[in-house]
Amino acid sequence: MASRYMSGVDKAVDSTPADRNRVVDTWRVIALAVVVLGHWLSASVWIQSDGDVIVMNTLEWIPYAGWFTWVVQVMPIFFFVGGYANARALDRKRTNRRTWIVSRFRRLFTPAVPLILTWTVLALVLSSFIDADLVYAGVLNATIPVWFLAVYLVLIAIAPVTYAWWKRSGWMSVATLGGIALLIDVAYIGFDVPGVGWINYLFVWSFVHQLGYAWATADSSRRPITARFGLSIATLALATLVVLTTLGWYPVAMVTIPGGGPNNITPPNMAVGILALVQIGIILASSSVVGRSASRPKAWRWIVAISGLMMTIYLWHLTSLSLITAAGIFAFDGVFFSIEPGTALWWITRPLFDLVLAAGLAILIAIFGRFEIDINTSFRPMSRRFVTIGLVTTIVALTGTAFAGIVTREGTINWWIPITAIVAAGLIGAYRASWSRDR
Repeated sequence: MASRYMSGVDKAVDSTPADRNRVVDTWRVIALAVVVLGHWLSASVWIQSDGDVIVMNTLEWIPYAGWFTWVVQVMPIFFFVGGYANARALDRKRTNRRTWIVSRFRRLFTPAVPLILTWTVLALVLSSFIDADLVYAGVLNATIPVWFLAVYLVLIAIAPVTYAWWKRSGWMSVATLGGIALLIDVAYIGFDVPGVGWINYLFVWSFVHQLGYAWATADSSRRPITARFGLSIATLALATLVVLTTLGWYPVAMVTIPGGGPNNITPPNMAVGILALVQIGIILASSSVVGRSASRPKAWRWIVAISGLMMTIYLWHLTSLSLITAAGIFAFDGVFFSIEPGTALWWITRPLFDLVLAAGLAILIAIFGRFEIDINTSFRPMSRRFVTIGLVTTIVALTGTAFAGIVTREGTINWWIPITAIVAAGLIGAYRASWSRDR
């Protein structure tokens, strides 16, 4: 499969259009690398001399962890560059909106189905000899990345509407989304209205996605945004974020820190939106340098190769961490985790641990990468209602996996989740053998 894949990569490299914005692809790969390495770094396992196993998140013990999360929280980049890419796709005159939405759902959801089914089977097997709470935590940690797919596919589904809104109203659409998100923050944080903050999964990420439309419009109009303007945005947004967090209006942490109190990501609030502006400013300020670097043949080949397996890498990197960590705890009396986290030796040996995790991920890619490489590209006419049911079912399966969990705290399987995932795959025609109804 590897040789066939790289042959396809070479063809894609050779056929890359001259006007392609390679900065988009480059930052998507950079963000993926930060996510993967950040999650791998977060695992601190220490088996003490008396045999006690201590499992911590590295953010629990590193100094100034909350501020450090401003560097590793890069999910806004995915939504921003996604907005750019979606705008460019929707601008193509021959783009059929329904076909485009279904193809994007297939592209993103097809690699997720094996993850859901694999962890359903693992949960079923592991629950027979491992404590239910450990099974629950392990499965949830390995499958939590699908939250991004659940949110992003909602934005894909409504992209034709939101992009038309951008073209009609411009910056007013961005201001409206940001204003609604701020009002929700006031209700949730200021007045402690229960549950309302979760609505911002839609409005905060829509705000960032809409900014991607703005970038695409500026790019297509041949009026690129200057580096000075991008740097100004980043500086002003960073100063604003420092003030807001210092005053205590928002927490400092941009990711969840166990035992670390409130954070800005669960649920997301406009502190994340402002962090997005910092990152957007950096992207715009560095576009010329990044673009030149990405134009080099070897660099672009790597970017294309990673981009083609991006969902597989994203979805399975925590599985590699979970399985290898579990094996390391039980193998050779846990000697691999006998080093105390935070010591000089722990930091020195950390790259070796990452190499082992990368090897595990490479094996998973070899097994499951075909589900991303061989996406069904054939289409039969489908009614709007049929497509809508398929899209909703897909989002339900992903949302259930990320937030309800495949397995409960008591160790029982939420069978409706893998069943819904299979049904959703069939409805959107994720695989070539899938059935779809003619109009």
